Amino acid sequence: MVFLSATLPNAFQFAQWITSLHNHPTHVVYTDHRPTPLLHYAFPRGGKKPLLVVDADRNIHEGNFALLTRELQKLEGDKAAGGGGGERGGRGGVRDAGDRGGRGRGRGRGRDSAGEAGEDMLNLFKHVLSKKLLPAIVFSFSRRECEEHPKCLSSLNLTTAEEKASIKEVYTCAIQSLLPEDRELAAVTKILPVLERGIGIHHSGLLPIVKEIVEILFGEGLLKVLFATETFAMGLNMPARCVVFTAFKKFDGVEERVIAPGEYTQMSGRAGRRGKDPFGTCIMMVDQKMGRDDVESMVLGAPQALDSEFRLTYYQILNLLKRASGAMDTEYVIGKSFHHFQHTESVPLWKEELLKTQAARKKLVEATSGAENDFANLKTQRREVEDSQLLEMLKPQRLFRTGILKPGRVVKVREGSTEWGYGVVLHVGRIDGADGGKQSVETGNETRDDPPEAFVVDCILFFAPGAEQGVVQPASRDLTSGALETGAAVHVLPVNLKLLTQFTQCVLDLSGKNLTQRNELDAIGKAMDELWNQFDGQGVDMPLIDPVLDMGIASASFLANRERLTEIDARIKAHPLFKHKKQSSKNDKASDKALRRAEKIASLIDTESSLTTKINATELSKFRHELTSRAEVLRKLDHVDDDFVLKSKGRAACWIDTADELLVTELMFNGVFRKLDHHQLCALCSMFIPVEKSKENEDIHERAIRDALAEPIAALKQTARAVGDAQLACAIPIDVDDYEESFKVTLCEVTYMWSKGGNFDDVHKKTDLFEGTITRALRRLDELMMELRGAANAVGDAELAGKFERGAESMRHGIVFANSLYL
Repeated sequence: MVFLSATLPNAFQFAQWITSLHNHPTHVVYTDHRPTPLLHYAFPRGGKKPLLVVDADRNIHEGNFALLTRELQKLEGDKAAGGGGGERGGRGGVRDAGDRGGRGRGRGRGRDSAGEAGEDMLNLFKHVLSKKLLPAIVFSFSRRECEEHPKCLSSLNLTTAEEKASIKEVYTCAIQSLLPEDRELAAVTKILPVLERGIGIHHSGLLPIVKEIVEILFGEGLLKVLFATETFAMGLNMPARCVVFTAFKKFDGVEERVIAPGEYTQMSGRAGRRGKDPFGTCIMMVDQKMGRDDVESMVLGAPQALDSEFRLTYYQILNLLKRASGAMDTEYVIGKSFHHFQHTESVPLWKEELLKTQAARKKLVEATSGAENDFANLKTQRREVEDSQLLEMLKPQRLFRTGILKPGRVVKVREGSTEWGYGVVLHVGRIDGADGGKQSVETGNETRDDPPEAFVVDCILFFAPGAEQGVVQPASRDLTSGALETGAAVHVLPVNLKLLTQFTQCVLDLSGKNLTQRNELDAIGKAMDELWNQFDGQGVDMPLIDPVLDMGIASASFLANRERLTEIDARIKAHPLFKHKKQSSKNDKASDKALRRAEKIASLIDTESSLTTKINATELSKFRHELTSRAEVLRKLDHVDDDFVLKSKGRAACWIDTADELLVTELMFNGVFRKLDHHQLCALCSMFIPVEKSKENEDIHERAIRDALAEPIAALKQTARAVGDAQLACAIPIDVDDYEESFKVTLCEVTYMWSKGGNFDDVHKKTDLFEGTITRALRRLDELMMELRGAANAVGDAELAGKFERGAESMRHGIVFANSLYL
């Protein structure tokens, strides 16, 4: 095996797994040497030129980094004076309240306004041109940004007349492979003027043939600047002299974070052409504070190890059950997986860590009384019950519908075992995973099925001293007097919604406050401290939002947990240590130490419990339990008999790998598919193909299509709930509401029109999805239709099989199924 990636730090572990499988020595030839060294620069937006921060010998230039910090501080000041602007962030850095610009409503203009961002890009490329650093690849983490940035360079002429003619010739020859009507599609023709200027665009939202034209032109040196997403760095050997990053943070589906070392290595590795360039140049555009740790981690850090994502699926189980010893074969596959190998190899390390944790706890316990141990156990129990309650309370639909997350609301924030205490909600934003951007979310907005991880809450919180220098730690209070530690101050911190643990009834008035000013922010901090002294400081709980009365939560499990939490809280308040904390004098150091020991013991108990669970639950035993549950689901839904021998449904489901095999076979056997013609069948089956969210396709607009599919869609939703309930009854962790809502009508209208022979431009006008997204979805739908044909044939239904085949054939036309230029 040959691995061409420079981002695989655990190659030896992978080789050990191969050796264990084949009982044969495996040799690893590994090098991380880079023939063309890299220079890493940072370009502060609004600045004059890039600053070298890491040289070719991987040394950080402290002087330039200090200069960069001063430039960014000046930029922060300009933002505050201008009324805001800047990127929204996830957990991981301190921002001033002025970084909330770009949302309109008279908040002013910051550096993120379109004009100034374009000016920054133009200034940077004037520098790139002056240093003769072309060709260059510009990596953005948003497809829409990739299409907007080329407009900033409209004043630059990067190609000669001869190069323009060559570009036109390559383009013309390439589109000859298309049908005449497809050559005039807007999605095809709009790229040519950009290409003739020597600028390319490459991202997953483009049509495949357009991406291939861009790749060929860039490989031939006819394109001088390429705006691309990070996928361009994966698997394509397209080096350049310079690589530019439009940001040093990205959204990873959960939060906005600094680019990981492996990701940075993969993208920056495009810079520097072997045998042509003495060195490669990497430039990061930054518009917010970038800590030294961020640079060291991103540029010099070790890449993330290759980890197995092995999981059990019904498709896998059913196909293994075809054999005489299906269960045994499944366990054999699990036991031989890289996932199981990695877990088994980690057990000794976990045991070592567990011994250290137990020793630390034992040492603390020996120095404590029995009362302290009891108090620590109560705190741990409370945290566990609170976490289970939060799963229900933090559903965004509920929070926004009830208006609980309004600006000024006092909430409590906890990250793992780190208590941040009370904070004030400043703003809530939804993170758009499709494009990496963020949208403002006003109270009362519907959030559909977004998980809590898809939202960032700007909170005003108390920080320990050193926040201005990048130290992100919560301020502590004296356990007896309640006074904040010296030097503590309030700052705005973007935190993930899932970190909120309590919602109080207290709301501070933020209207008319200019929180870009330090004195205004300090006034909010003073009000927060007064609230703490009024309630917690007097041993009284701050009044909380009632989950039942105010949020409408009435499930039996939640109510049981609520009673359990009330009982634990009563025991904590009745505990001698709790009373001692409230009644002891400021000079009672013994009480202070006892409480700190109790908190530390509670934290160690959490760690010990987590490690013990991981050690005891080997991957094989965990998967065996899951296998038992999933097999029971198959029996319950009549895919297998009591002896787990395949029945008709099971034989059909063995064919379905592209979609949800359980739901698809239920619809096949309950007659929903049989009632539809092949065009309607394609449209309904498009609900099984996941795509990014669409603002315009939450419903079907064409009345004829909507009426024809209304009954089948209702049946699909009803069947999905039944399948979800069956899995939940068999101990498969699943949110039935989310499962039902995951099947959306986004593609139904588009698919129906395409199946009827529609023109791609006309079809594309019906949606806000990218052209490439539609193409991939329709090709995947073609695969599903052929799998369904095989499933129907497997159970002897030739008529339904023919209908699926006609549906697949009706979609195989036009640019969606155009041949690749590489074939």
